[in-house]
Amino acid sequence: MNEVYFPLAAVATTFFVVIPLLTLLCRGALAWSRRRTSSWANFGSETTFGWLVAPTLLPILWLTSSALHQSEPGIAADPCLMDHVATTCVDTFMLLGFMLAGIVLTVGLRLWREWPQTPLHRLGDAHELSQRIGLIARNDAYLRSLRIAVVEHSTEPIFTLGLLRPIVVMDACFVRDADASMLRAALLHEYAHITGLDTLRSFMIRLCLSVNPAGSLLQADFARWRSAREALCDTEAVHHGGEPLALAESIVKAARFRCGALLPNAAALCGDNAIALRLRVTLLLDGPPAPVKTLGHIILLLTALAIFGVPHLEGFGLLEHFHFEVERVLHLHQ
Repeated sequence: MNEVYFPLAAVATTFFVVIPLLTLLCRGALAWSRRRTSSWANFGSETTFGWLVAPTLLPILWLTSSALHQSEPGIAADPCLMDHVATTCVDTFMLLGFMLAGIVLTVGLRLWREWPQTPLHRLGDAHELSQRIGLIARNDAYLRSLRIAVVEHSTEPIFTLGLLRPIVVMDACFVRDADASMLRAALLHEYAHITGLDTLRSFMIRLCLSVNPAGSLLQADFARWRSAREALCDTEAVHHGGEPLALAESIVKAARFRCGALLPNAAALCGDNAIALRLRVTLLLDGPPAPVKTLGHIILLLTALAIFGVPHLEGFGLLEHFHFEVERVLHLHQ
């Protein structure tokens, strides 16, 4: 049954050795980042996102790429643990099957669990409140491209929902009670969430942490990142022309409005941390700094491409060496 042992050993080594060790390393890096940052809001940077997903994403990419490399036609047969079918290893096909099935199942379950269960009762485009929001959006260069829905009986006054095609959802009561400057500032805040792909990035972090055996070690940093993202979106909203006082008023109004739990796949104006909310209002009243961008996304992408590509470079023999070590250990126990 060696053809079964290798895929299981490869997956077990990746998830129970490599990923936990990288998680500890990234947790230390995040702690160092918190100590040296000039503002707590800067913790919501692209670099922090990279540290949160890297311990899970990069080893899985490596394992998947190595298995794909072994299944390529013409790859040497020596490292395989059993006879070949055509020019590929059966154990490699099993590993690819485990990986594909696990990824599809994990993503599917996460999407199903986080899909909104309560339908939104959307007001028609002809409704006066929908027209009011439409007028504000059309008169602002940043807001014209937004998909906005005014609804009734929402648990949040305003939030962004959706992963690939986000939509800004606004409750009719909030739209009715807020003035135009507050609504514009709130929409600019949600615009910052959308341009920052925050709903998608939050989903990716939750997905990575859910399959990471040591993911609980990064949960606190994930919560800090989400709170800091709200503050950075405030900064970007002001940078795009929103009035700081109007945005602070809309945040306070939104916090008082809430009557339910925040959806896990949504980004809301008032966030989900009362302490961070007070800090955000203070930051707005004191004058928010200029938006800060880091190279975290670029570094993560280049690292992921490198890790995915290295097993396909001739002469490295990395997976072959791993095959040899696994086979040697199996023979020692026989």
